[in-house]
Amino acid sequence: MALNKNSLAGLMGTTPKVVTSKARTEAVEKKRLGNEYTQITVLESGSPELELEKWIGANKELVDKTFREDRIILFRGFKPLAKKSLFSEVVRQLSGSELLEYTEPSTPRTQLEEKIYSSTEFPEEQFIVQHNEHSYSNHWPLKVFFYCETPAAQGGQTPVCDSRAVYRLLRPETVRKFEENGVLYVRNFSEEMDISWQQFFQTEDKDRVRAYCQEKNIRPEWKDNGELRTSQPAQSSFVHPELGEKVWFNQAHLFHYTNLNREVYEFLLENYGEENLPRNAYYGNGNAIEDETLEEIRAAYDKAMLAFDWQEGDLIMIDNMLYSHGRTPFKGKRSILVAMTDEYPQAAPAAGEPLVGQKQVSGSRKNTAEHFIGKMEAENTESALKYKLAIAYRIMAALNLEEGGISGHISLKVPGSSNQFWVNPFGLLSEEVTPDNLILVNEEGQVLSGDHPVNVAGFCIHAIIHKMYPGVHCIVHTHAPWGTAFAALDSLIEPVDQNCCMFFENHSLYREFNGPVNDVDDSMKLAKALDGRSAVILANHGALTCGESVETAVMYMVALERACRLNIIARQAGNYKLVSDDVARMTKEWIANPIGFKIEFDALQRKMERTYPDLINYKK
Repeated sequence: MALNKNSLAGLMGTTPKVVTSKARTEAVEKKRLGNEYTQITVLESGSPELELEKWIGANKELVDKTFREDRIILFRGFKPLAKKSLFSEVVRQLSGSELLEYTEPSTPRTQLEEKIYSSTEFPEEQFIVQHNEHSYSNHWPLKVFFYCETPAAQGGQTPVCDSRAVYRLLRPETVRKFEENGVLYVRNFSEEMDISWQQFFQTEDKDRVRAYCQEKNIRPEWKDNGELRTSQPAQSSFVHPELGEKVWFNQAHLFHYTNLNREVYEFLLENYGEENLPRNAYYGNGNAIEDETLEEIRAAYDKAMLAFDWQEGDLIMIDNMLYSHGRTPFKGKRSILVAMTDEYPQAAPAAGEPLVGQKQVSGSRKNTAEHFIGKMEAENTESALKYKLAIAYRIMAALNLEEGGISGHISLKVPGSSNQFWVNPFGLLSEEVTPDNLILVNEEGQVLSGDHPVNVAGFCIHAIIHKMYPGVHCIVHTHAPWGTAFAALDSLIEPVDQNCCMFFENHSLYREFNGPVNDVDDSMKLAKALDGRSAVILANHGALTCGESVETAVMYMVALERACRLNIIARQAGNYKLVSDDVARMTKEWIANPIGFKIEFDALQRKMERTYPDLINYKK
């Protein structure tokens, strides 16, 4: 009944660390910067000598939890990184992913180290408006990292903005028009204006350009002078893949020529014409975006935007879909490093590579566990536990695990007590059990609460197992049809399928049958035969399962009945194949865990509440 660290529940079995470094004793304080619309979480070191990479390594779980909750973290007050290459190491630590190449550049920048880039190299007097990285394309990084190597003497902030707030600040009719049409980005590549197509696509080969454009949904058009014009349709908003919330996610206001200084764009229009502008944005149907609509979008960004002054050694980690970023004008030397990770959608794997990586599987596992872990911790009141126990009896009835009789029994230890447990009143059918008529029994067999007597055989079995195994809080014993039939075969369950693997090296046989277990010696032998496992098959009698919770013990019994049925059917068929030992162990670790049991128990609970509507009164 021990919880394996590799199981789904094991992923959530560790306690979050206090926000202090294992390597040093200085505290790292959690703070908040923000306004009404945009908030930044700050993890600030109390010591300027505390090394960021070491602290992250010692507190990775806490950092991951903070980012999952807040989606933006500013690390501040740590010792500045000794060299640029350390930035890439810290980014890998934080993201658990490899860094991305900066493809389809929208602005000029320099690669300083492998996949480490300078921030946009626009003239220092220019303001770079808010944008989500690569939101003009059909692929983008999910995480963007900025590191302050040298803050500007004046200005040079990197303001951020919550893209959900921008979405909410826009008029519904503006949002509707964009969502119906999307955005069309048009670019004219030339060395005279903006960047060349060779620089953008990182190749001199036009065939490679065509192939890339086809893959990325870009429409290329080669001009007579050898220059290239592209049209790229893209989304205007998007549903965040993890949070399920709508975000404003495009760069129409940045690409549109009115983002330039008026004198500049009037000169370009007069001398080159709108069709030859370096870049421009339209509605997805090709229609012009109204000036007042662009001003509305810019005003929404201005209203929600939050700026902070850079300090040397600052590192900010941003959910690129949830937060946009920009740059204010500045004076003096300024060096901000940039890195990106986690491409969305994930790039197609090369031949022979798996379609889904292990990281995604592990992440999915952890997210599933987190969804249910809070509920497991919250349902420990006496009323909640007694209601759950009553549900367990209805499950026994609905799934025919007690064959319509009165001989089965489920006990649940009272929290905080080592010698008291609730159990069903003897003489009632499982479908008659309610939270109100459960009886409370102590290890002496005395009924402390309730109007019915105790099942003597049930008391003998349950009292001794509870006493012998303190970690067992719930015990289920039934005479279910398939389990009772299998109990006559004098055999362990074989790993026929994944459900049966749940009991691989996790159940035992009690080979004696001396009639109903009314004798203390028989009860002691049965308890010893259990030997710390999750189930025991009682020869010519039935089965018993146990666990640390009602959900675990009950779902083991449900699974055991299935396993006995499949084993009997397989033996009748003959020539069946078993799951190998190693795979059976791994499968058991994956599916036999408290969180998995709770998920299934909760589903059955909802079914019981529909089947037996009288239960709802007790739930309320």
